Amino acid sequence: MRGVRRRRHNLALPAWEFEPDGWAASRSMRGWDVDGVAAAAQARLPEFRAALAGPTALAASTEAALPVLSNPMMAQQEALVLGDALLRASRHRTELSVLDWGGGLGFSGLLARAIVPDDVALEYHCREHSRLVAAGSRAVPEVRFWGTDDCFDRTYDLVMASSSLQYAEDWRSVVARFAEVATGFVLLTRVPVVEDHPAFVVSQRVPEYGTEYLGWVFNRGELLAAADEFGLLLAREFVLGYRPDVAGAPEQDETRAYLFEAAQFDGSVG
Repeated sequence: MRGVRRRRHNLALPAWEFEPDGWAASRSMRGWDVDGVAAAAQARLPEFRAALAGPTALAASTEAALPVLSNPMMAQQEALVLGDALLRASRHRTELSVLDWGGGLGFSGLLARAIVPDDVALEYHCREHSRLVAAGSRAVPEVRFWGTDDCFDRTYDLVMASSSLQYAEDWRSVVARFAEVATGFVLLTRVPVVEDHPAFVVSQRVPEYGTEYLGWVFNRGELLAAADEFGLLLAREFVLGYRPDVAGAPEQDETRAYLFEAAQFDGSVG
């Protein structure tokens, strides 16, 4: 076990690393629900709000571990993907409801408000861990935060997961829930995919958060097949282009986004 030996000898660990033991490795990791994640997001919030004030480019990163303008080209591409989803979901509507599953401190909600026309009433919901729910409820009143799956007791015009689906061990069940409650569209964005190798698990270490956690690298075909099984019809694929260097990975991944149109789903997960 290469990773275990490095931990024992206190050698430098890579930011991204293939985990041959899969999700069993999570027992030694702190995970997402830690103080550092919420603290980093709160520290970035004023800068993020300022970056959205305009009329400058919508190029502010929604990733709290990065400076807001650290990668403007990537951030602008992500904003264009979100804008496409919002445009489709709000067509012929005066009200728009969005569920952002794993949406952090609601940065994408603020970005959505900057994109959606003022004459469309935006109702933005965010499902998150307890610390982010507590911090977001105070700092971002424009967003309604949920700390439980009660958020799935209603429907939404758009359901989205931005750099979050890969952190769910049972990701298929999560996609199934999205399909159940989406009346318009489902957006899976900032997801790591490979073309050839079956899905595998990697670890990610983030000093800015003071934690490490596991996540999937999806096989593109497997991901799209699951979405189709749950009644999600692919409307558009986007190439975001980010390619992290994952130590020991059987195939290096690329970050993409997928917008689906929701169809009727019978609720069964095969």
